[in-house]
Amino acid sequence: MSEQAEALPSKNDNPTLLFGIALGFLSTLGPFAIDLYLPAMPVMAQAMHADPGAVQRTLSAFFLGLAIAQIPVGSLGDKYGRRRPLMAGLLLFMVTSFACALTRDLDQLVALRFVQGMAACVGTSSVRAMIRDMHSGHSAARLMAFTFLIIGISPVLAPLAGSFLLHLMSWRGLFLILAGAGAIAAVMVALLLPETLPPERRSQRKMALWHDFRLLMGTRAFLGWAVVAGLGTTIPFAFVTAAPFVYTHVFGLDGFHYSLLLALNAVVSIIATQFAPGLMRRLGGRTLLIRVACVGALLSAGLAAMALTHVPLMMFQGWSMALFAMAGLMLTPAAICALDSAKSGAGAAAGVLGTIQLAVTALASAAVSLFPSFTLMPLLCILGVDFLIVLFIMAVVVGRPAPATA
Repeated sequence: MSEQAEALPSKNDNPTLLFGIALGFLSTLGPFAIDLYLPAMPVMAQAMHADPGAVQRTLSAFFLGLAIAQIPVGSLGDKYGRRRPLMAGLLLFMVTSFACALTRDLDQLVALRFVQGMAACVGTSSVRAMIRDMHSGHSAARLMAFTFLIIGISPVLAPLAGSFLLHLMSWRGLFLILAGAGAIAAVMVALLLPETLPPERRSQRKMALWHDFRLLMGTRAFLGWAVVAGLGTTIPFAFVTAAPFVYTHVFGLDGFHYSLLLALNAVVSIIATQFAPGLMRRLGGRTLLIRVACVGALLSAGLAAMALTHVPLMMFQGWSMALFAMAGLMLTPAAICALDSAKSGAGAAAGVLGTIQLAVTALASAAVSLFPSFTLMPLLCILGVDFLIVLFIMAVVVGRPAPATA
């Protein structure tokens, strides 16, 4: 182990660029494993003589594994330090990615993707815990925003990369690419990421997982901020769930043109995320979230009123870009305030936060899919209610205004 890896940083250390890049790469491992192989799903269905719905189970299995493992991985990090569970998870990610490339049975692929999702969660869970170990307030927000920047690039570039790579290799080669990404992540952890949780700060409880979970679920402020983080994540995911049908049925666009509009939305969200730390420092997390939610609710209500007659494409696209910008402004303050309000270990808090985010997002995306896809109203109503719930949580659950973060 290098000297850099052995040195324990203090909370006053300023985050370095290399440290931020390493955290960002780890954070994007899960999204990259989702987005890279999406263009290959029709080819996979044909190769395995399965219907497209059966192949989509590989995506659902990955999400399920990603959600289930968040809490135990975080608790293991509190007990054994951040690097050991992280390296173990990356090794498992490499092995399962390689196995996915070799399998010829769809049921085996579904099972492997479930385990791969559990392994990929070490990236997001460990990164948030490491940020909380070393930083708080504005410094933590800057680092979190940088990881969201890199995560935000994945949905834009990964499907394009997957489409390009399919001209050079079979779909199995994409899983070998994922195995290589896991190996690169392991090298970055070994060379660039120090152990951020010294032995004296580690949990010594025998039932630490259950104790921390009960403590977190009994902390109103943590739960409030975690649900708000999930609602922030819901905005882009619910929109993307409905967008292909809305753009096609309501506005008559083809796949190429609405993909460009979705990419534009992602770019807007990435840019907005980088403004979140400064606004959080100046206004405080609660005030920032209240202002964003008010604007979002008003814009959604206004567009819903227009949708009773006719909404031009340009106006809908302007609303969607504003939505993605507001999601970018919500994510960093909500995640940082959730971790700051937790009374448990940072790893357990990061794990529960991730699980709540995924659960809220999955429920909202499922709700969108239940309604007709040839009208704007279901999407407008669900996202409008999303902002109203944020306002309710800020007023009732989180409580009085928090001072601006120093």
